[in-house]
Amino acid sequence: MFTITTERAEDGPAIEALLDEAFGASRHAKVSYRYRAGVAPLANLKLVARDGDDAVIGTIRYWPVAIGRTMRQGLLLGPVAVAAGRQGQGIGAALIRRTLDMAAWAGHERVLLVGDPAYYSRFGFVPAAPLGIVMPGENPARLQALALVPHAFAGVSGAVQPWRWLRQRRGELSAA
Repeated sequence: MFTITTERAEDGPAIEALLDEAFGASRHAKVSYRYRAGVAPLANLKLVARDGDDAVIGTIRYWPVAIGRTMRQGLLLGPVAVAAGRQGQGIGAALIRRTLDMAAWAGHERVLLVGDPAYYSRFGFVPAAPLGIVMPGENPARLQALALVPHAFAGVSGAVQPWRWLRQRRGELSAA
């Protein structure tokens, strides 16, 4: 049994330990972490799964990104992780489904992630490369996309950019 709640500030150390367990201590070297550096995850999409003792056994977060030359906003899902002893119990799927519903309800249109296509296809994710979306430095076969509204990717293509890059670019444009 588990419950899903909003992430609390005091959950930080437990989440970091869970992510190290799931992805290794070198996880920060992954390409997708470059898109998270200097940008806070979206507060309303930071959820955790808790066991009966209130311990964190699962986590999920989303980060804003910009897509292509048109700098269309998207969400980068991840990381999502479940404690090793609790995998296979539907915790990760519940976190994903709940947050995708929440993201759609909040008006977000598109989600990207880097992960196993076989796992994420059950949530509706499709390869991003045929949509013309790439994440520089990332394996194109692992970049997945999901439209939360019809035609969310119409006219949206190009390279994924970190949100901080968009803020910097907008600052340059407004200063010109």
